[in-house]
Amino acid sequence: MSGTQNKNIFQKVVEGAGHIATGLGTVAKQASRDPVSTTYPDEMPTLYPTSRHRLALNVNPITGEHLCIACKQCERVCPDQCITVIPDPNAKGKVQEFYIDQGLCMFCGLCTEVCPTNCIINTVDFEMSDYSREALVYDI
Repeated sequence: MSGTQNKNIFQKVVEGAGHIATGLGTVAKQASRDPVSTTYPDEMPTLYPTSRHRLALNVNPITGEHLCIACKQCERVCPDQCITVIPDPNAKGKVQEFYIDQGLCMFCGLCTEVCPTNCIINTVDFEMSDYSREALVYDI
């Protein structure tokens, strides 16, 4: 090996040792800090109000009726096709059946953005485990 090759190898060894020292310094710094994690079932995490989790339907607080006008915009925009809206044939602007399959939903929030009446919303409820896929299909 020539002197130039020895110099390149030496530079690589020094550079590698510097990276190792930086990594060990990071580990030492983090080892002295208090843990950030919590014991989840005992302490519920604080979630941002704009986080997207389980979908729900808003109701009119005065009358208690659903705000859905059966425009089917949420059904059209849903990339997973997990929303099914069946309008009431007897009453225009009323919904007969409304299904959301939470097992298929990817929580993109597109349905909440296109809803003209703010009927469909994302909640901060993230605990959605269930024993069967059929239990994840919600209706009105």
